[in-house]
Formats: sequence, structure tokens, C-alpha cells
Amino acid sequence: ARVIANVNPAKEKEYLKALSQGVAHAAGTNFPGEPGNIYLFSHSTDAPWNIVRFNAVFYLLKELEPGDKVIVFYKNKRFDYLVFDKHVVSPSDVSYLTNRYETPVLTLQTCDPPGTLLNRLIIRAKLVGS
Repeated sequence: ARVIANVNPAKEKEYLKALSQGVAHAAGTNFPGEPGNIYLFSHSTDAPWNIVRFNAVFYLLKELEPGDKVIVFYKNKRFDYLVFDKHVVSPSDVSYLTNRYETPVLTLQTCDPPGTLLNRLIIRAKLVGS
């Protein structure tokens, strides 16, 4: 999926526009290959027939488990991440967005349960190769 860079997650109009085109990269977070937090977020949905309607790129994010690989391409370079953490948190918990790391960490976020705004599913993965 296409990643839209530097999207303000606090501005609904801005992030909804980005999510209609792909996955949003939270402004102020890092990029692949850089030490720190790379924060990507996208829609989930409650039914397969709504995937296209809502551009629900993270529809199956809930299936990821620790040990699974996530692959990101950035500037024609491949970055392999290994999932190490999976949590469901309150929408008010922004600590995963503001976390700072000395090593590259990829944070993926979507709504949980899919198709609702009740909670947020957070997946974190560490860089294992590029």
C-alpha cells in the first residue's frame, strides 16, 4: 500500500484524506532505516466487502503475532521488521505515538475491533534487516 508521509494525526480532515489514498505516516515520527519510532496508521473494517469502500489497508493487521515479519519499502530500499509486541489500547493512549527509541521501531495502528472506533490495535516491530 502507498504510504502518505507526514500526516498530522490530530487533524481529522488531513488524516482522512491521507487514509483514502493509503497508509498514513504520522508527522514528527521517523522514517525506515532511521533510529526511532516510525508510526503508520490506517483503516480497518468490519466486513470484507467494506475493504475497498474504506481503503481498509490494515484489515488483517489483527492477524499479526510476535515473530511475524513486516516488510516496508522506502526510497527503493527494503526494510524487514520483526513483530515483538501487540496491544489493544484506549484511543486516548498516545504513548505509542510519542515513544522514542534508540533503534528503529515500526509502530502500526488501526481501530479495534475492526470497523469501530472503540480501541486501537498497536503492533510494534524491530528492524532486523535492510
